[in-house]
Amino acid sequence: MEMFWYLPTMGDGRYLGTAKGAKITDLHYFRQIAQAVDRLGYTGMLVPTGHACKP
Repeated sequence: MEMFWYLPTMGDGRYLGTAKGAKITDLHYFRQIAQAVDRLGYTGMLVPTGHACKP
């Protein structure tokens, strides 16, 4: 089975669809997620695209 992780380009927090409590998205944070995904053995990451998905 292949497992993918989701890259939260709009922030990663407790509340879906809102910036409330979300972490700041920057290159350092994206790098941390990518390294964790690799270390944990996931197949890859799902990266959202579109005008609403910019950091």
